[in-house]
Amino acid sequence: MTSTSPPWSSGAKLVVSLVALVLIGALILRFHSIIPLLVTAAILAFLMVPIVRLLAERSPLSWAMGAHLVFLLLLILVIAASTATSLAAIQQLQALVLTIQRILFELPQTVELWSAQSYTLGPWTFSLAGVDLAPFAEQALRSIQPLLGEVSGVLRSLATVAIESVAQALFVLVVAYFLTLDYHRIRNAWQGFRVPGHEEDIARLRQSLGRIWHSFLRGQLLIVLITGVLTGFLMTFLGVRFSVGLGILGGLAKFVPIVGPFTAGLLAALVALFQPDHLAGLSPLSHSLLIVVAVVVLDQSIDYLLLPRIMGASLNLHPIIILVGAIIGASLAGIIGLLLSAPAMATIILLSRYTYRKMVDLPPWEPPIDGQIKPVEPPLAWLRRWRRTRAVE
Repeated sequence: MTSTSPPWSSGAKLVVSLVALVLIGALILRFHSIIPLLVTAAILAFLMVPIVRLLAERSPLSWAMGAHLVFLLLLILVIAASTATSLAAIQQLQALVLTIQRILFELPQTVELWSAQSYTLGPWTFSLAGVDLAPFAEQALRSIQPLLGEVSGVLRSLATVAIESVAQALFVLVVAYFLTLDYHRIRNAWQGFRVPGHEEDIARLRQSLGRIWHSFLRGQLLIVLITGVLTGFLMTFLGVRFSVGLGILGGLAKFVPIVGPFTAGLLAALVALFQPDHLAGLSPLSHSLLIVVAVVVLDQSIDYLLLPRIMGASLNLHPIIILVGAIIGASLAGIIGLLLSAPAMATIILLSRYTYRKMVDLPPWEPPIDGQIKPVEPPLAWLRRWRRTRAVE
């Protein structure tokens, strides 16, 4: 016996949609505190899936056994890193912030001393006696001091909420574990999403969104990790104090284009300017200028040599759009909003372009709105290609 189900009317669909939106909004408001943890777990699962896939393809382990092994090793790594390593990093960041606060607090008196001295930089000698820098120093102090106070408070809280942090880390690991374990089921559900009559558009949007988030989550995080490590080594080589803390700040600064690296470089130069000892007997000013030049060279080298090869044209966003998105994301969702601001802006722009063209009855994909001119290579594909070329030679 065949039963028929009558279709819903437009009014019924509208009511159901509005009720669903209200319920989703209420859930988000009620459980907003765990949303950053869920997002972090999703990112972690996304990063762990390739490792589990590699184990499943290259070893006798099944997908489930590979997930068990990967997250067991990850748990051991988190426990090991949550002791001495993380505590040392937090202590360095705290000491760095306190040092910068002290430098800024003493800045008016220091500027007054600078104004009475002459300075030699190579063959040039100059003096600041005719320049009144005190108003600029006081304005900088009033502008930056509150921000540094907030950062210092955050770092102090990080050092005092160890139990809560461990519980949150375990929650993230458990959720990421189950997401990774059910990866195939989740992927099939995502790929099986259909809207009658719009299968081609849905498939194109799904492919474009996957390209945006795939490239960011693996490519951008790799860029940040490389930048942080290289910045830490560079600060150590140049004899700057708090090299670990400056390396962490340098890596995080890559999430904010233009302003981020510039600010991280200035902080490093400020630390070097006021530290008691300097590289190779350089004067404080020469040492600081050397650090600024080194940071600029490192940042530009990463942007021109590594960034195009790892990221490709995946997001295709102007730096100003990324900067505005970072500010909005940080104000709305804190550190998670800052980290995910670039792919979120790319997603909003893609969906807005598609919606606009559909609203005015234009073809959504002619010309392409997703920048899909050629496939984007996965991270480090250029390195594998170079190895194959060397092997052939």
